[in-house]
Amino acid sequence: IRSILYPVKVLAFLLPLQAGGVISTAYSRLIRDPQVTVSLVNLRPVQIAIAGEVNRPGSYTVSLASGTENKNTIQFPKLTQAIKNAGGFTQAANLRQVLVRRPQKFGPEQIIPVDLWALLQAGDLSQDMTLRDGDTIFIPTANNLNLAESPQLAAASFAADKSQSITVAVVGEVARPGSYVVKPNETGDRPTLTIALQNAGGVTQAADVRFIQVRRPTKTGTDQIINVDLWQLLQAGDLRQNLILEQGDTIFIPTASEVNLAQANQLAATNIAADKTQPLSVAIVGEVLRPGPYTIKADEKGSLPTLTKAIQTAGGITQTADIRQIQLRRPTRNGTEQIFNLNLWQLLQAGDLRQDMALQQGDTIVIPTATALNPAEATQLAAASFSPNIIKVNVVGEVTKPGIVEVAPNTPLNQALLAAGGFNNRARKATVDLIRLNPDGTVYKRSLDVDFAKGINDKNNPSLRQNDVIVVGRSGLTQVSDTLGNILSPIGGIFSLFNFFRIFQ
Repeated sequence: IRSILYPVKVLAFLLPLQAGGVISTAYSRLIRDPQVTVSLVNLRPVQIAIAGEVNRPGSYTVSLASGTENKNTIQFPKLTQAIKNAGGFTQAANLRQVLVRRPQKFGPEQIIPVDLWALLQAGDLSQDMTLRDGDTIFIPTANNLNLAESPQLAAASFAADKSQSITVAVVGEVARPGSYVVKPNETGDRPTLTIALQNAGGVTQAADVRFIQVRRPTKTGTDQIINVDLWQLLQAGDLRQNLILEQGDTIFIPTASEVNLAQANQLAATNIAADKTQPLSVAIVGEVLRPGPYTIKADEKGSLPTLTKAIQTAGGITQTADIRQIQLRRPTRNGTEQIFNLNLWQLLQAGDLRQDMALQQGDTIVIPTATALNPAEATQLAAASFSPNIIKVNVVGEVTKPGIVEVAPNTPLNQALLAAGGFNNRARKATVDLIRLNPDGTVYKRSLDVDFAKGINDKNNPSLRQNDVIVVGRSGLTQVSDTLGNILSPIGGIFSLFNFFRIFQ
């Protein structure tokens, strides 16, 4: 049988030469080696066109390829080979509904549907069809992207080149919005959403990472909208949400309409948050010792600066601070402000660390004035880490060491007098005057009875505040003595003048 078929095979190869063709090397090898298994159709490279969701649509010449196991076996041009030649399919492609349009010598063109997803999922090699000269391949755009399928699509052998950098835009709630060239990671994997966010300086704490949108341009001229919930990645490790990016993607990080304090602090600790090593510029106003703008750095452990650290930087709270109604105002990328109401009393009493909020660039902290002060709470507040270590009061008049005295916050008036050395022998020891500058600019003056045996109380031994002035007057006898001295001083001068002339004489 073999001896009969061999001349037939040779004759079949020689038939095309009637048109004046030349026997190619492949033909010669096939004729010499009858063991070669090959179809007698399409032995020459084929001209095809490819359109739709490939990186480089156009016309291509797809050549024959040698087999990897048997060099004597020729692989005819396949659909996946043509897609590779066109730069691979885009991530917007619908591989389930690929169409191959094949012209016929007689009649209309043949339309062949192909499901390349069946090739990827089930290894159905029949879908990787052999191409013919004049075939047109159309890869349509998917209506929706399945996040679970995205990694499989990116890993396909006929997908886009994984080693190439891509250009994407990142806008919204990130530290540095703009256009970025994103490179594959160290393992050579395609650039992902989290890599792009890190390139853009990380998300701000005003971000709503549950409703991230990736807008992907398609070959039809429209955008494919892909919704991503990065909170699922951060909380549940759902790697499907770490979308593999495509050339030209635009990533939009929206502003959260409502912010959960616990989630805001969790977000600040993630690897997609803003760089924790960068100093932050914030403003602190209201009841702190030194209001104003500050640049605050991360701590030694690299943690983001928090509310209490900012207050400490500003010298600590005053004794009139209302720590139950602190406001943190945060500018957003859409031009509005997020306002967080924080209660540091909950931190002191219940250890609620959510109230010690992590700060970000541009935050403004407002510490209001308390309408009423509870003496018992004032003592606890004075011991807080965000209260000042010392306050300065001025003790003037008849004390042993008049001047500025440094005392602990909420020190009672009696203790400040003792710190100034106590009364001297000219002092009026029954009462002193307390002068205080109020936050509204008015001056408060009050005469207080002094009783060193009394504990702290608002009536005659109140807690002192920063820059209070205590005036210790002269006793009645001292005032009379000083008055007589002032009256008699000129007379003494006259007597001294007469004594001078007497001595001169």
